[in-house]
Amino acid sequence: MKRLVIPIVALIVYGSLYPWHFRFAGAPANPLLVLLHAWPPVAWDRFALRDAIVNVLLYLPFGAAAMWALPHRIPRAAGAAAALFGAMALSASMEMTQVYVPGRVCSLFDVLSNTAGGAAGIAVALLYHPAPTGSPRRAAIPAGGWLILALFAGYQLYPFFPILSQTRLLHAVERLRAAEGFSLNEVWCSAGEWLAALVVLEAVLDAAGLLPSRLWPTLAALCLPLRMVVPDRTLALHEVLGALLGWLAWMLLRRRLRLRAAVWVLGAAIVLRELAPFHLASAPSAFVWIPFRPTFDSERHSALVILARKAFDYGAMVWLLRANGVSWARAGAAVAAVLAVLEAAQRWLPGRTPETTDAVLTLLLTFFLWSLDNFPRRRGLA
Repeated sequence: MKRLVIPIVALIVYGSLYPWHFRFAGAPANPLLVLLHAWPPVAWDRFALRDAIVNVLLYLPFGAAAMWALPHRIPRAAGAAAALFGAMALSASMEMTQVYVPGRVCSLFDVLSNTAGGAAGIAVALLYHPAPTGSPRRAAIPAGGWLILALFAGYQLYPFFPILSQTRLLHAVERLRAAEGFSLNEVWCSAGEWLAALVVLEAVLDAAGLLPSRLWPTLAALCLPLRMVVPDRTLALHEVLGALLGWLAWMLLRRRLRLRAAVWVLGAAIVLRELAPFHLASAPSAFVWIPFRPTFDSERHSALVILARKAFDYGAMVWLLRANGVSWARAGAAVAAVLAVLEAAQRWLPGRTPETTDAVLTLLLTFFLWSLDNFPRRRGLA
C-alpha cells in the first residue's frame, strides 16, 4: 500500500504549509528550540478538543498507510514503532517549518495530537491488514464504504463534542418549528445524501453480517437528534424532511433499484447545489486555480463541514457508480469532468466561487477508493 503513503503525505504537507509564503528575515535561528518551548496554555474547552480531534484525524490515515506499506518480514512491534516515529517526525517537521510561514503557529501540542492520530491509524492497520499469500480475498466494495461512511459522519456530526444544554435544545426545536432557511432544493439534496448513505451502510453491514436490515436506517437517523446538541451546528427542517424521504426510498425500493435510484437522486442533488441560485450575474467572476484555496482561506469550522459534505457527496457518487458496474477510473473521471464543467458555469452565478477543488477532491477520493478496492485483506490479528 505504498501508493497511499505518498498522496497522504503530500496532502499533509500542502495543508500544513499553505499558503506557501515563507519569511526567513527575523525568524528564529533554531526552529527546534521554538518547537520544544511551544506548548501553548491549553484551556480545555470545546475549541481545544475540536482542534485536537482534527489533528488526530489528520494523521490517522498516515499511520494506517505507513503500517500497511511496511514489508511483511518486519515484526509488527518494530513496524508499529517505525510508523509512529514517522508520524511524529512528519508532524514535528511541519510544525518547525511553520515557524517561517506567516500566520501559522508552531505548537508542540499539535505534534502530540498528530502522533496520537498516527497511533490510532496504526491500531486500525493492525486490526485490518493484508492477508497472507493464498488467503481468501474479501469483497472490495465494503472497504471503501467505511471511508464513505466516515465522511458522512464527519459531515453530520463535526465537531463531535456535544453540549447538554436545555436552552440550546429549546432553541434547536424552535428553529425547526420556525423552518428557518427552508429550501425545497435542500430537501432533495438531503434525501439524496441519506439514500446514498443508507445504500453504502447496507453494503458494509451486510458484508459483515452485523444487524438485521430494518435497524440500519433507524440507527443511522440518530445523527439528526445528535446535531441538536453539537455546538456550532444547527438542524434545519429541510434536513429532517430530506432524511425522511431518503429513508422511505430505501425502505420501499428493492436493493438493485436502491443502487440505481441513489445514483440519479444524488447526482441531481450535486447539480442542484452546484448551480444554485439559478440566475446569472452581470459579469463573470475569477476562477480559482489553486486547489483548496477557498477552504484554507475560510473560517475553519464551516470550511471543514463543507469539505466533509463535498467529500461525502463526490466520494459516494463514485462509489455508487462503481457498485453499479462502472470501473473506478471511468466513475472518477466522469464525476470530476461533470464537476469541472459545473464549476466553470459558476463563473456566471452570483455568490459562488468557481475553483478546481471539487474536481481534484473527486480524483483524490477515487484514488483512495481504488486503492482500498485493490487491498487484499482480512479481519483480525492472525
